[in-house]
Amino acid sequence: MSENKQLYIYANGQRVPVTEEVYLAYYRSIRRDRYYERDIKTENAVRDKDGNITGYNPAKEDSIDRLMEAGEDYTDENGSVEDIVFRVDMADRLYEVLDDLSKTERELIEALFFSSRGNGMTEREYAAIIGVPQKTINDRKKRILAKLKKILVIEK
Repeated sequence: MSENKQLYIYANGQRVPVTEEVYLAYYRSIRRDRYYERDIKTENAVRDKDGNITGYNPAKEDSIDRLMEAGEDYTDENGSVEDIVFRVDMADRLYEVLDDLSKTERELIEALFFSSRGNGMTEREYAAIIGVPQKTINDRKKRILAKLKKILVIEK
């Protein structure tokens, strides 16, 4: 800026003379505030060479309220954050407890509940694989699940 031109800012309704450095810092902060408070939150018109509006650029930032008013749906099918944290914690605890099972107990639980992409196999299928009656598998499963439940309830 020119050497002989005096710069001013307005503070408390009064015009205050300032240096060029203070002037630039002051107006940069005002411009930055306006950017964060308004510019990134509003859509901007796109104009052609004649000045006619041809469309709009979306806002860079938006509120969830405005998006929901516009028809966006942000409902969470998984439940609340607390529910998700609880399920993750329970899964972690379950895997820790599964490590305490014997090898045969762990194999039975993994086959019945975690094989076949998480769907597990039937008691009858597992019984055929290891060569024991299905009723034996059912009894073992009940005993192991009761053991797991007891451990998990105690650790709560």
